[in-house]
Amino acid sequence: MIIQRHTTAVVKIFIFWIFVSLFCASKQDCVWYGVCNTDALNHNQYCSYNGTPKEMPEDGLKLLTERCSFLLQAEEKKFCCDVDQVKILNENIKLAAAILERCPSCMTNLARHICELTCSPNQSKFSRAAATKTNDEGDLYVTSLDLHVTEEYINRTYKSCSQVSVPQTGQLALDLMCGAYPASRCSPTKWFNYMGDANNIYVPFQITYIQHSTNSTKNGITPINPKTTPCNESVNFEMPACSCTDCDLSCPQSPDEAIPKPFNIAGFDAFTVIMTVVFTVGSIVFLLGTFLFTKDFINDENFQIGNDGATDDSMYRQQPRYFEKLGARTEYFLENIFTRLGTFFATYPWLTLFGGASLVTLLGYGIVYVEITTDPVQLWAAPSSKSRIEREYFDSKFEPFFRMEQVIIKAVDLPYIVHNTSNGPIKFGPIFAKDFLARVLDLQQQIQNIEANGTFLHNICYAPLKDDNTMVKASDCVIQSIWGYFQDDVSRLDDNDEDNGFNVTYLDELYDCISNPYLCLASYGGPVDPAIALGGFLKQGEQLTGSTKYEQANALILSFLVHLIILGLNLKTMKIVSRKLLYLERDNLFTHKNVENIKSEIKGMSNVEIQR
Repeated sequence: MIIQRHTTAVVKIFIFWIFVSLFCASKQDCVWYGVCNTDALNHNQYCSYNGTPKEMPEDGLKLLTERCSFLLQAEEKKFCCDVDQVKILNENIKLAAAILERCPSCMTNLARHICELTCSPNQSKFSRAAATKTNDEGDLYVTSLDLHVTEEYINRTYKSCSQVSVPQTGQLALDLMCGAYPASRCSPTKWFNYMGDANNIYVPFQITYIQHSTNSTKNGITPINPKTTPCNESVNFEMPACSCTDCDLSCPQSPDEAIPKPFNIAGFDAFTVIMTVVFTVGSIVFLLGTFLFTKDFINDENFQIGNDGATDDSMYRQQPRYFEKLGARTEYFLENIFTRLGTFFATYPWLTLFGGASLVTLLGYGIVYVEITTDPVQLWAAPSSKSRIEREYFDSKFEPFFRMEQVIIKAVDLPYIVHNTSNGPIKFGPIFAKDFLARVLDLQQQIQNIEANGTFLHNICYAPLKDDNTMVKASDCVIQSIWGYFQDDVSRLDDNDEDNGFNVTYLDELYDCISNPYLCLASYGGPVDPAIALGGFLKQGEQLTGSTKYEQANALILSFLVHLIILGLNLKTMKIVSRKLLYLERDNLFTHKNVENIKSEIKGMSNVEIQR
């Protein structure tokens, strides 16, 4: 009996131990807690911990408010991190903030998952320690972590940060934060993978981002899906939305053109009403004139009827109408006046010629005082106007502004190009065909080498990085051409590389340069604006934005900047250049437009009017 009771007690204790173990296992909410190791690069690594969250002291709660205040909304102030980890968290976020802080929505979106990763009291629901090591004290610390996150969060965070710029370098933030990929070839997956790559000197351990669809749960894993805020919206009342420079959605949209109200009168089309009134009034006037001013009568005294009953037409008379009388009087008056004038001039011919010549001379004498103004500044700006004063000051301190000569080249009967990349296929316009680009470069070099009266392009071009005492070469001239991205080197068309099994060619490099021209400076030392070097990429009604698809252009534009003051002194030279361009047209099958400045156009039109 005693043995049986002892056995029953042991069984109860065993069952109780099982329940306690299961309860404890169900409460293993954390993956780590505390700092257990510092590697050779001074990266802090966290202690492996499978227990429950611990109470955060007041100083730690204060630190959490800096970047992770949303974690404090829960009633319990228990977390899977200690004060040291929160300090490290804030320092790490500062590194990203130095680049992304100018767009608060982007920075907040990115920081949310870092806060969840570091301190969430439910770490075990979305993360697993993939690898651990032991420190000198025998404590385990995490060296690799699997983080389960939704595709929605990654994509939205990437979208909010994709256009953030770095003014200090003239680049986009993702040019600096996407590893070997420039911003143009970065993607949400590439960005987050780089931020978790242990080979990144800023990452303390490997973080593998495993993406899931929203609301998916598998093997006890529920991916985190932190709240995100679009870049054109403010996170809270204290933070503004991202600026237009860093977020296209924040840029003011041009208002839709107001549809003009139809011109109606009493609910009917105004033109129909007006024409009806005009027709009615005109008809009434005509009818009144016809009936009121006409008097027909029969002379009764001479009216007879013959024996045969026939009317004697010769005896029938009709009184002239009013309008007929008026016309006859007018005709008689004019005939009388001009008859007398003609008789006088024919009688005194020499007096007539002398008088006419004297009158013409007298009336035309004032032409000697006529001054034709062709300068648009004098035509459209008063001498005392602010714009006129500022313009004269600019010209006196610097020089008249340069002007642009352009050659527009359009591809004919060439197909679009579909280029496969690691981010998906990219559609390029027909002008990006390799042979076509090579011919454009050859044409550009021929234009650069045109000589007229001993003058070349480099003698009149705008070269901002050269002073007056330095000899200017053709490569120093500002030429807005797509070949500026390659420094006019045709061999760059044969560049090849590999990216995740995809061939990286000159098209990828052009795409990168178009996305950020400051990465590919031209030979003159400055950028090439794709909006100037390319054409035909905007559809009807579209405007330039940060997401404009320049790569789908169907025209190339060669723009040469020349000094206006030199151009005025060498007009004959420019005419010779224009004739030589006509020969190039014949040989290269392109057309050019010789654009005159406003002053030349006004002067030419004035001369034509005088000749008339």
